[in-house]
Order: sequence, then C-alpha cells, then structure tokens
Amino acid sequence: MRLHDTVLRMREWLVERDVELFPRVARPNELYEGDGHAALLAWQAFRAVATEPAYDAIRAWGEMQLVSNAGFEFDGAFSQGWPKNPHSPRSRAMPEHYELNFTRRFNVGEYGDMMGLTLTIFVPAAEELRELRSSIVGGEDSGAVAEVTLWLDAVEADPAFRIPMTRHRAERFAFSVDGIG
Repeated sequence: MRLHDTVLRMREWLVERDVELFPRVARPNELYEGDGHAALLAWQAFRAVATEPAYDAIRAWGEMQLVSNAGFEFDGAFSQGWPKNPHSPRSRAMPEHYELNFTRRFNVGEYGDMMGLTLTIFVPAAEELRELRSSIVGGEDSGAVAEVTLWLDAVEADPAFRIPMTRHRAERFAFSVDGIG
C-alpha cells in the first residue's frame, strides 16, 4: 500500500458505515470533509489505518521515492479561528473552536521530506476547552503495531481527546494526505 492509499482506506471505511463525505469521488489527493456527528467514526477510521503498512515507494518530484515510517502526532488545542480566504472556493470562515489534530507521518525520499495522513476534528468553542492542551508523539521507532497501538491508546486516554470527544458534539472533521513542514 502507498501512503496516498491511506486516505482512500479511511474514506472507504467511513463510506461502508454510511458516513457522507464531501467530495463523494474517491481521489487520493483529495481533502475529505464530514459532519461532526460522525467524528468518532472518523477517529476509528484513522485508528484502523494507522497500523496498516503504507511504505511502498511513490512517484514524487519526478522520481520514485522510498517511503518509511516517521511516527504519529496528536495535538489538541483551542483555536481563535480565522476569516474566509477569498482566493479559495472551498475556504470558510471559522469561529473560535477546539481542534484535535492527528497525523500519521511518513518520510519521503532521502532528503528529509515528510508527508502525512491528517485528521482534524473541529469542536465548537466551550469554556472547559479553552485551557485544554496536549501534544503526544509516538510510534516513530519501528512503526510496529504494538508501538502504534500504545500511541493510539495514550491519545484516547488523554483529557485533550476524551473531554471534547465525549462531552461535546463536533462541528465537522476533515482528512487528507499532504506535505508536512
């Protein structure tokens, strides 16, 4: 499996569970979005593909590039929001909110380039979320299933995940494969 297949596997996992995604077309370079009521399912889809090998070489920068595990990262933090980008048709203004960001990182090529499968869950602002913050990195050693599972379990046990995911209804989620850095 190639790293771009991870986004398609997440999409497939969600569609099989009747989660409506926009856009509806399956493309590996697409940014997919879904309604917040399915945010827990989106996390479960990310969790499902997190342990699948995705290290087949890819074509990038005009050549075949080796791909390897670069670990995982979770960041949970309050965001002040942002205005709509008038130059992007899919852009939207975003009021203050809480964000849960999950990234499966991949080394691409021999010069330190990175790409990642990212999932972001947007939760409307709430007072108890304002000071809630966490960052958890893991799974960067071997990428073995046991190592990745430890990271996934640590994320689920963290209050920065647990509180917004169990006490609040997410507004929406988005996932894609993109460059990091």
